[in-house]
Amino acid sequence: RPWGGGSCVKAARCNQGGAGGHEGAAAHFGLPPKMLLEEGLQDAAITAGAVEWTLSILQDADRLSEYTTEYATALLLNLTLRTGGKDRCEAPHSRALEALMELLEHDSPQVKQYAHGSLYSILTRDSLKERAKSLGLEEMLHALADVYRSQLNEPLGAQVDCIAQLLHQPPPPSDASDTEEEADAHPPRNSPLADVPSSQVFAEG
Repeated sequence: RPWGGGSCVKAARCNQGGAGGHEGAAAHFGLPPKMLLEEGLQDAAITAGAVEWTLSILQDADRLSEYTTEYATALLLNLTLRTGGKDRCEAPHSRALEALMELLEHDSPQVKQYAHGSLYSILTRDSLKERAKSLGLEEMLHALADVYRSQLNEPLGAQVDCIAQLLHQPPPPSDASDTEEEADAHPPRNSPLADVPSSQVFAEG
């Protein structure tokens, strides 16, 4: 049973430690992320702790290979498109925002794009918007937008602008979990999710 019996949590535990252990984690989520394209399996993985597991891997992103970081951020994006994934990121102990803010400055354009998508997805939650503001995300996004435009990288500049604007938009209705996921499935043309549809995140892997 994919992800059954808390297998993702067990994999996280046996892969904690040095850089070699984290590199070995790629073998554990090499196949499951492809399976997570099915909504039922995404929800089962979230219940088993996949969001927390992936964030624990990304805490040491500087020590991971670029491939492992890209795959982990792509997995996180798939999970945060689900209401349950957003709930996990909204938990008081979650360090999802801190992890994603660090990834905004990663060398890999793909990692940046996946991080943009995750932020755009979870920042529909009012508590996460307030937490993000207190962490200085808005100032960071404006600075990054200036850098990207100075580099003539308009797509990334537009993406971070969209995320910054989202910080000031009202949250969706509290009972609108279906609407929340539909919005992620049909994002505005210039949003980060428009360039990284969840149905294609793992298509190349």
